[in-house]
Order: sequence, then C-alpha cells, then structure tokens
Amino acid sequence: MKKFLATAVALAVSAVVSTATLAHTNSIGYVGDGNGGLNFWYGSWHDNTQFNEAEIKIIRPDGSTSIDAFNLLSQDSPAGLISGVNFFSSDGTQLIPYDPNAQHPMGMPMESYTWQGLNYTGLVTGQYTFVYIPLGDAESSFPNQSPTADWDPMDQVIRSLTINLTQGDLNGDANNNGILDINEVAAGSASGGPTVVSQGSSQVIGYIAVSGGVIQVVHRTQTDSTWDNMSDGTTQNVQTTSTALPDWTGRIDQIATGNQMLSIANRSLNFDGVNAIGNMNTMNNGMTGGVNGVTFGGTRDLGNGLSVGVGAGRLQARVRDNGTADVESTLLNLHGSKQVAQGVVNFALTHAMNDYATTRTIGDFTNSGATAGTDTWATATFIGNGERVRPVLGITRGVRQVEGYAEAGSAQTARTVATSNNWYTYGTVGAQATIKEGITAQALHHTDGVDSLSLVVKKDLEKDATLTAGVTRSVSDSGATNSIIVGLVKKF
Repeated sequence: MKKFLATAVALAVSAVVSTATLAHTNSIGYVGDGNGGLNFWYGSWHDNTQFNEAEIKIIRPDGSTSIDAFNLLSQDSPAGLISGVNFFSSDGTQLIPYDPNAQHPMGMPMESYTWQGLNYTGLVTGQYTFVYIPLGDAESSFPNQSPTADWDPMDQVIRSLTINLTQGDLNGDANNNGILDINEVAAGSASGGPTVVSQGSSQVIGYIAVSGGVIQVVHRTQTDSTWDNMSDGTTQNVQTTSTALPDWTGRIDQIATGNQMLSIANRSLNFDGVNAIGNMNTMNNGMTGGVNGVTFGGTRDLGNGLSVGVGAGRLQARVRDNGTADVESTLLNLHGSKQVAQGVVNFALTHAMNDYATTRTIGDFTNSGATAGTDTWATATFIGNGERVRPVLGITRGVRQVEGYAEAGSAQTARTVATSNNWYTYGTVGAQATIKEGITAQALHHTDGVDSLSLVVKKDLEKDATLTAGVTRSVSDSGATNSIIVGLVKKF
C-alpha cells in the first residue's frame, strides 16, 4: 500500500512538472502595420526556437472564421508590442499586461524569448477574437499530434484574445499617442525594457563672429536633434545633424565714417565772423549722412601785415544707412595770417572734442556703443599774389584719437574696441581764381586723396559787414560731399 501511494504521489508530481515543462507559450499580442493589416504574435519561454507550430483562428465582426498556420518567426520581441495595450500574458484566470517578472499561480515562466506570428490583411474596425490552435486540438489540421514544449499553451486563458479593433490599431498606433508603435517600442525591447512615451526635438544655431578691418562676419551652424523620451525618464535614440547656414556680414566702420565726414567739413571751416555749415555726404561704403553746425570767431589786425584770431564752433555729424553714428564735435581755434612779399601765409591750430554714439545690425543681432575722442590739427597755407589767378600750397598735420569702448546689445556680436591714435599728414596744392569782383573759384588737391572745387561769393554790406556764401564739391576714395557755407563778418 505504501509503495502504491508513493508511486501515485510520484506520478502526480511528475504530471505537474510535465505540465509546467510543456506549457511554454506564454504571451499574446498584435501590432498594426499601418496599411489595414495586423501582425498577430504568440511568445514562448523557449529561447532560440527555430520552427513554427500550431495555427490561429480568427473570428471576424461578421461571424466568419478562418484558421491559418503561423508563418512568422522572431528571436527578438517584435517591434511595437506595448505591455497592457497590445501585449498580454495570463495569471491563470485572465489576461494581464505582459510582465516578465509577474507570478503565475502554477509557477509558469512569464518571460518570452521566441515569437511566432501571422500577418492579416484587409481588416476593418470591429470586434475580433483570435484563438490559438495547438497541435492535437480538435480544430487543428493535425488533431492526432501533440504540441512540443516550445509551443504548448501555458493555460487556457492565453489561448484566446478578444479585442475591439480600432483605426488606431490598424494604423499602428494602438495607444493613440501620435507615435507609431514600432517607433515607441523597438524590436527586442518587450522583455522589461523602457518604452517610448514621447519624442523630443531641438534646433540650436551656433554663432561665431569674426571682425576684420571694416567688416564683421558671423558664421552660423544649425544643429538639429531628435530623441525618444523613455518611460524610465531616460532618453534614447539621439540623432543629431549639423548644417552650415549662410554667413551674415555687416559693417563696423560707422564711427570711422563719421570721422571721414568731419574731416571733409573741417578743411573749409572759417572762424572769422559767424558761419553756418551744411554738408551732404554719400559714402562709397553705402552710408549716407551729413555735417551741419556753426563756427564763430574774430580776427585782430596787429599791424605790419600780421593778424591773429580765435574762434569756436559746434558741429554735428550724422551717419545713416548700414548702421548709424552720431558725432557731437566742439571746436576751439587759434588762427592768424602774415602778409609777405609773395603773398599771404595763413596758419591755424584747431582742437575738436568729439562725443560718439553708434548702432549697427548684423543678421538678427543689434549692438550699440558710445565713446569720446579728440582731433587736433595744425594747418599752414600759402596763397600767392596774382590779380586773377593765385597759387595755393599748404600742409596739415594732425592726430585723431578715439577712446576704447565695449559694445552693448547682442552678446554674440558685441565687440570690445581698443583705443586708436591715428596721426595724419597731407599736403595741399591748387589755385584760386577771381572770376569777377567778389566771386572766387578754388580748386584744390589734397595728397590724402581728396579733391575739391569751390565757388565763394562775397558781398559788402553797410556798416563794415561782409556776407559770404560758398558751395564746395569734394570727391575722395571714401565718397563725395556737397557743402554750403554762409558767413557774416562784422568789422569793429
């Protein structure tokens, strides 16, 4: 009797172990292919299974059925299987979200390593039931065979799945989050790996600004990145591409252009009496603008052909187009003349105190700056004797300083500009011609590349006053200038 009981117990244990050993088909799922089709999958505990087995029965919304053999085989979990959405296992009583760490009441292994499947085409939305038909089943094409351990169902629950197939399922987006399931869960990720919950992207444009001479160049590179945000808070599948964008270029010589405009205006300043000046400048660098202001002063005759005088003035230079520069220039002047046998020698020493404000734009960036500076120059000019035509010779020596400054505005293009000290010297040669009494024409060439032609009209008024009006056209390598000067000299 004891021997029989021991044998019975051994057989019972053997049957349980045998059932657990054979019951290795343990997961079920489906993935839409985006074209109205569906790949239906069953997973097995067995790793590296190299054959298909069993069949699957489909019951369609209209009640029609068909049974087909599995013909897809994968050693990795198929892409697109999302636990609890379109991928399930069994706890012995109902289907549950696939979890390789879940516990089965009969101790069945819950992780799948090999999958077999079948592709269905032409499906429509509605309720479907999929039934697993193992070998030996009454509906099997081989009812007299037995299932292998690889593809024997773990329990009866895992054999059947009823779903309401939606358009999202057929489109391959079973959880309707706008991400294709096959992109959300990669092949081989179903066994416990994190899933894609969203996708991210960024676009970053890098800038490198290079300044040289009168031009700044901004080299631009666009970096585009995409990535998957995973359910565990990490990111995966980072993809990055870099593209060189067209350079931005812009001029940085607004203050220098303002100084060029002032340099033209300063050559014809008169500090005797009260004088109004107006210049219109068109520069070859694309900038335009002008200089306007007033000078005043007086001259005293010391006798013996010698006279001296002092004066002051205020000029405003405006640079526009291709950036801006505003220059406020305050001038102090000491001047005089000496009659000699061959003509007259004029001399002058002028000191200008300049305040600068500038703005510029390059691409999407804007910068501004403010600084101060000085310009000091001495001029000696000889005008020869002549009833109608008189030679003109001269020399000018000066130094212009602009203090250093740091630009405000866009950090990507902001510059730190060093203090500059520029000495300059130029000679003057030309001639004056009296066209008729009170009307004088003058043509001058300056060795720094400036040529000018002017016409001056003087009219004596009552009470020892003289009205002067003149126009000048100046041309240089940097641009062209039209000038008007109107002055009034009163003798006391």
